[in-house]
Amino acid sequence: MKKPALLTTLALFAAALSSPASAIQCVPYAREVSGLQLKGDAWQWWSAAAGVYERGRAPREGGVLVFSRQGSMRHGHVSVVTRVVSNRVVLVDHANWAPTRGRGRGEVTTNVSVLDVSPKNDWSQVRVWFAASGDYGSRVYRTDGFVWEPGSRPSGKRPAVQQAALTRAIEMFPTAPAKAEPAPSPAVALAAAAPAPVAEPVAAPPQSVAEHRDSGNSAVRAAKAVFRRPAAGTVLFN
Repeated sequence: MKKPALLTTLALFAAALSSPASAIQCVPYAREVSGLQLKGDAWQWWSAAAGVYERGRAPREGGVLVFSRQGSMRHGHVSVVTRVVSNRVVLVDHANWAPTRGRGRGEVTTNVSVLDVSPKNDWSQVRVWFAASGDYGSRVYRTDGFVWEPGSRPSGKRPAVQQAALTRAIEMFPTAPAKAEPAPSPAVALAAAAPAPVAEPVAAPPQSVAEHRDSGNSAVRAAKAVFRRPAAGTVLFN
């Protein structure tokens, strides 16, 4: 067997090992879940959606986040957004997100946190939560943006965010995830709505006749001095 043919055979054999017959690819999974009828590799979805679907840089529940092709990710990647946690954090469901021949290859992974690390908060650079390490992966991926169907609405499900992922995101971007304030109890709300009590006036301590006469004479003398000798251009009351 010639060397080129041998190399081709080995490559096909390796591909067969890394892609079992039951493997689920990201493109057909995203197409089925999102309803977007786009063809081609994952990285082609951004350009293919032009003029057909809505596109943007802000995350949208039910939309698809399109990863550019880069490095070993020759076909790009697509993930379906299931929850927008903040302007920096979303949860996604996607398929086949795992290293070659690694655990999870060809499987569906749900409720995965994705963190926007782009300087302009335009979702052009993201990091993906890696459960095995309990942190966002160190690799930064380039993305093109989000694609969604006009008039689409979120599915209504609100998957919970992993506390570890949320905590890590807050450490990296303190203003990213906005935590909802708990609603006040009816008693607290009623107390807050009630008018504040009016304080009773406190009577001044009684003055002696001499003290009252001295304070009154001082006030009169000060007033006479102001009215008798006004400074040039001075407006006494305005």
